[in-house]
Amino acid sequence: TEKQRRQFVSDASHELKTPLASIRLLTDSIVQNANMDESTMREFVSDIGSEADRLQRTTEKLLDLSRLDDGVMVEEEPVDMKQVTMDALWLLRPIAAEKDVHIHSELADGCVVMATVDDIYHIVFNLAENAIKYNVSGGSVMLTLRGGDDTVEFITEDTGIGIPEEERLNVFSRFYRVDKARSRASGGSGLGLSIVHDAVVKHGGTITVGANKPCGTRFTVTFPRPTSEETGI
Repeated sequence: TEKQRRQFVSDASHELKTPLASIRLLTDSIVQNANMDESTMREFVSDIGSEADRLQRTTEKLLDLSRLDDGVMVEEEPVDMKQVTMDALWLLRPIAAEKDVHIHSELADGCVVMATVDDIYHIVFNLAENAIKYNVSGGSVMLTLRGGDDTVEFITEDTGIGIPEEERLNVFSRFYRVDKARSRASGGSGLGLSIVHDAVVKHGGTITVGANKPCGTRFTVTFPRPTSEETGI
């Protein structure tokens, strides 16, 4: 446990150090160049803002992981996964349009789980956002929500770059990236899937990853369907 803790601190420090070093380099360039033209300065300031955004995203995810690690008991409530997914899609569609990725969905009614709205939103948003980010121009994302007698399933399928089979066991590890350069370029911290995994498990669910035929990745989240006594519905 102590070895894992030291590794986590080391990885977290590295993730924070990289954008901080970029900000320092950019600010030093502005300070040292008294004759910098306005357009170049605006470009540098914009880059500083982008690195600050990356820092904020990373620290927010670290705080989410800390909350999950603490094992703080939360009061679960009935959560309508269809409504949460629709809320997430409202914010994700402009991102998909910018990357020329088409989103399709089949969302069944009555897919209620016992969790918190925030945790379910994190799960849905992170998986759908990854399916968009690591897709190809002209690609597609399919979101499926369906309920069985005892379970509720949420599935994301994309036509993107895919995850090699030998890498799939590691994708839920903290700070793990399949494609280091491409993930960093897209702003990925290697924390999103770890947060998703821990949130799913916290509410009694499971998550699996596999290939999407003929190309891309498929994530399947399965929650136990609560009884009417649990939901009060």
